[in-house]
Amino acid sequence: RRSILSPQRLPTLSPLLQQALAYDVRRGPCSVGAHIRDAAAYVCWALARAYEPQQLSPCVRELSASLLTMACYDREVNCRRAAASAFQECVGRLGSFPHGLEILAVADHFSVGNAANAYLHVAPFVAQFPEYTGALVQHLADVKLRHWDRALRALAAMGL
Repeated sequence: RRSILSPQRLPTLSPLLQQALAYDVRRGPCSVGAHIRDAAAYVCWALARAYEPQQLSPCVRELSASLLTMACYDREVNCRRAAASAFQECVGRLGSFPHGLEILAVADHFSVGNAANAYLHVAPFVAQFPEYTGALVQHLADVKLRHWDRALRALAAMGL
């Protein structure tokens, strides 16, 4: 529903969304959490539609970095695409995401569909902007270089 959450509560929602956008737990031979990450991207998309830019301004920096990290480095294609779509919606409606239009020219729904393209072409382009460099490098170093999926570890190594 439109603005069902009080705008004063939005800053407390931001850290929870960041956790949900990065949620990935290994259970046996697979991982659990794609549905949570996908839902978190949808929440970001819905927030952009429901609130005014000035109401979301305290959360913009954290959410933009988290969405781009997910769009570039998520294991699941549907999660990468959901994050890219949420980022696009936020840029279009809020207009306050740093370097949003420049990034949208490269990091769109289709370009993040291929993991190799997302890791090796989209992510380096996004990382050239100082607002996102730290989050992207930290995610690669802390999460993807130790990931249980060998292919993702190889892509992360090439991405660094």
